[in-house]
Amino acid sequence: MIALYWLWRLGMFLTGIVPRRVSHAAAGWLGTAGYYAMGLRRRVAQNNFSHVLRTPPSDPNVQRVARESFRNYARLLRDVMIYPSMEYAEIERRVTIKTPQPLEAALAHGKGTILVSAHYGNMDLAAAVIATRYRPVALVSETLRPPQLMDFVVQMRRQHNIYMYDYDRAPRRVLEAMRRNEYVGMLMDIGMTHQFDMTAVEIDFFGSPTRFTAGPAQIALLTGAAIIVGVGYVDQNARVSVELAEPIYARPSGNRKRDLQVVMQQVGRQLEQFIRVKPEQWYMFRPMWDNGYPA
Repeated sequence: MIALYWLWRLGMFLTGIVPRRVSHAAAGWLGTAGYYAMGLRRRVAQNNFSHVLRTPPSDPNVQRVARESFRNYARLLRDVMIYPSMEYAEIERRVTIKTPQPLEAALAHGKGTILVSAHYGNMDLAAAVIATRYRPVALVSETLRPPQLMDFVVQMRRQHNIYMYDYDRAPRRVLEAMRRNEYVGMLMDIGMTHQFDMTAVEIDFFGSPTRFTAGPAQIALLTGAAIIVGVGYVDQNARVSVELAEPIYARPSGNRKRDLQVVMQQVGRQLEQFIRVKPEQWYMFRPMWDNGYPA
């Protein structure tokens, strides 16, 4: 596993010495190569996009979107590799928050904000701008392997007020952030095979049942924090446009199980709307549904 860390550092070195436009183009080529070389991940992606597009995995449009997803993911990795060497001014030039009103409304609410997204577009650069302009972000994350890579990514993000915590250490840090009226960031699309021991609820997502972690709803019901769902769309010039939905405020009814499901279904509906706009920017290479293409 340590080889992965040094491979990452090699990628950082190479992306740092070549012009930005060259590394951007090269990332696209590598993404295409990965699409054809990684048969299992390709088939998983095609099945996931068949749910989004409501057509069989063999449909040419599904295959096109899956291939573009690999290309866009490689470009995202390139951005993460050059992230440590980017001045904040460069990041801010690339990021536009198109709908800042939800962020301002949630801060005015005064009980903290849970920022919810998916593995989509480029939320790394978007989070850096949000954490700098508004409040710090506590990012709840899976543990990366090897530990050296996890430590490096944690330090890299901390430069821009983003504090990354794995699921084991996150609960206390999340509550502290809510008390300071700050942000907590969470990604919902962890897949059917990566739920671990987290509380999850079943929701309808693109017309088929799947499971989302209930974390945002749990925090919102406990603290009164607002939930904001958003994504960072990336255009052809690598600029990022951040779109945010109106805040969701959880209202306890006395039936906790039902409350968790209702809130997470709202989150799922908003994510659906964003993903439909540019499905090729969704990076989902794990099974998101445990069934095949929905007839």
